[in-house]
Parts: sequence; structure tokens; C-alpha cells
Amino acid sequence: AAKYSELEAEKTSIEAELQDRIESHNAEVESIRENLTHMQTKLTDAESQSAALKAEMERHIDGLKTELDASHAKSIDLESSLVAEREASAAKYSELEAEKTSIEAELQDRIESHNAEVESIRENLTHMQTKLTDAESQSAA
Repeated sequence: AAKYSELEAEKTSIEAELQDRIESHNAEVESIRENLTHMQTKLTDAESQSAALKAEMERHIDGLKTELDASHAKSIDLESSLVAEREASAAKYSELEAEKTSIEAELQDRIESHNAEVESIRENLTHMQTKLTDAESQSAA
């Protein structure tokens, strides 16, 4: 009976040690579970923040693309406008140059015509002067 009692005490001691180990193991498992849950929450939060940041960056990039496209379109419009303006100026310059040439030619014709008239008047005056001188000579004789 003493042997049985001794075995019973040893069994109780082993069971108590086993129970302590099981409880310690369960506490560790629970601690690991809590850490995993906490880490999962942090990971979910980080993923959520990352997605929000990515969406914000994409909106910003899209805004910059839109702004760049508008600026590019504006510069193309401005360039087209400047080319059209330059072509219109060149056409107007050619038109004015042709008009100037025409006016210069007309003026030259008028000057030549006027000079011919003046020469004709001179000749008539010289002829009349000669006639007057002849008439005075005949009158004096």
C-alpha cells in the first residue's frame, strides 16, 4: 500500500507538472494568438493606408497629366495662331510692297509726263521768245 501511495503521489505530481506545462503552453499560444491578431490589424491598417496613399498619388498624377495635356494643347494653339499671324503679316507685307511698287511706277509716269509738259512749255516759250524778238526787230526796222 505504501508503494501504491508513493505511485499515486508521483502520478499526482506528474499530473500537476503536466497541467502546469499545459497551462504555460496555452498561455504562450494565447500570447502568440494576440500578437498575430495585433500584427494582422497593423498589416490591415498599413494596407489600407497604402491603398489610400496610392489612390491619392494616382489622382495627383492624373491631375498633372490633365494639366500637362491642357498646357500642350494651349501651346499648339498658340503656335498655330502665331504661324497664322506670321503668314497673314507676310501676305499683308507682300500686298503693301506690291502697292508701293505700283504707286512708285505711277509716280514715275506722272513725273515723266510732267517733265515732258515742262519741256514742251519751255520749247513753246523759247519759240514765242524768238517770235517776239523777231517781231521787235521788224518793228524797229
